[in-house]
Amino acid sequence: MIQKVLIADSIAAVIDPALNNYTTLSTTSAWLCMLGYTYQLYFDFSGYSNMAVGLGYMFGIRIPQNFNSPYKAVNPSDFWRRWHISLSSCLRDYVFIPLGGNRGTAAMVYRNLLMTMLIGGLWHGANWTFVAWGGYHGLLLALYRATATCWDRVPAPVTRVVTFLLVIVGWVFFRSIDFTMATVLLQTMFSVQPGSGISGAAGLLVTLAVAAFLTHLAPNAFEISHQWRPAEALILAILLGLCLVVIYGGLVSPFLYFQF
Repeated sequence: MIQKVLIADSIAAVIDPALNNYTTLSTTSAWLCMLGYTYQLYFDFSGYSNMAVGLGYMFGIRIPQNFNSPYKAVNPSDFWRRWHISLSSCLRDYVFIPLGGNRGTAAMVYRNLLMTMLIGGLWHGANWTFVAWGGYHGLLLALYRATATCWDRVPAPVTRVVTFLLVIVGWVFFRSIDFTMATVLLQTMFSVQPGSGISGAAGLLVTLAVAAFLTHLAPNAFEISHQWRPAEALILAILLGLCLVVIYGGLVSPFLYFQF
């Protein structure tokens, strides 16, 4: 609940109004918005996945882990082993492997990767931007497979940063309502453009700093110790109380993935 209410929703409150006026954003503002969306989507989706796991435990049901620190991934293939594990496992078992998987020539394997990810993009909705997002990740997987020998020789901190940046670019298509929005955002991000700032940027930067620490450096919910020590219990109780205050007094903020 803390992931969803205090982090994801706090980011959304700042970046959503800014992205509604995406044509006026400066280069810095566009990058801040997409970095914010990158963390918002993760904490919103992993937050509700973790809520499902926790509720399952209350009823004696063991629901599998759905996120394994995906933004710590060192390559595109590693990212899809960590992100939305239930979907990526389904695509692997029921699309990629039946298409031929890793069998056959290199061209056939690249075809299988691309088709699998295109279907994965289309699964999110009948919008060409989702298909483009899936195709983009299919190309990343194919390029990584073709260059894995060289890629894997690069120090992990470098490949981790590169992978994270590539994922951010992909989220532009995922977040955009059409190709016009995606094109404008990408042009703004990759060229120096003057424009408007973001209202509430100071608070956004603080939230992004917390999100970055939890995402890239801290253990995830399945890695932390779940022994109830007084200090930890007190901190969680305070944060839970703050969540309830925000929920009671705030606007309705549905989970992002409910639309899928």
